[in-house]
Amino acid sequence: MKLSRVLTLGMGTLLALGSCQKTAAPPADCSTQAVETTDPSGWAASPYCFATPVAVGQYQTYVINSAAELQALNHCASPPTIDFARYTLLVGKTKTAACSNVKTQEVVRSCDRYTYRVVLAAGACQASTEVLYYTLVPKLAAGAQVTSEVTLP
Repeated sequence: MKLSRVLTLGMGTLLALGSCQKTAAPPADCSTQAVETTDPSGWAASPYCFATPVAVGQYQTYVINSAAELQALNHCASPPTIDFARYTLLVGKTKTAACSNVKTQEVVRSCDRYTYRVVLAAGACQASTEVLYYTLVPKLAAGAQVTSEVTLP
């Protein structure tokens, strides 16, 4: 009787240990790499028609993977035709104390983490304004993390 209990406990422990879900370790080389970006053509998007207003110095970032998601955020302009089977649309919006425009933007990747970097340049006027920026990247895997870094003028 004792032997059968010990065997049962031992087998149960082995089964429990063997059934633990194991996660794959990230690749050894997680160096930062540039991601190819494409501008969606034919989109005359207005920051005042996209999503919700933002406060000066703050920003919003959206990772859009379908036409329905895009339409839900885009309230005025006709959205561009995007092949969401091949691309993910990254969109950001910020409000600056004076007129600004996008100076540079890039997307970089380190393993399954993406960073959308945008640098804004000062414009000629002094009125506060909302700035909208966007780019297409190759379709992101489910669970990919996207963060934004916005440099204000």
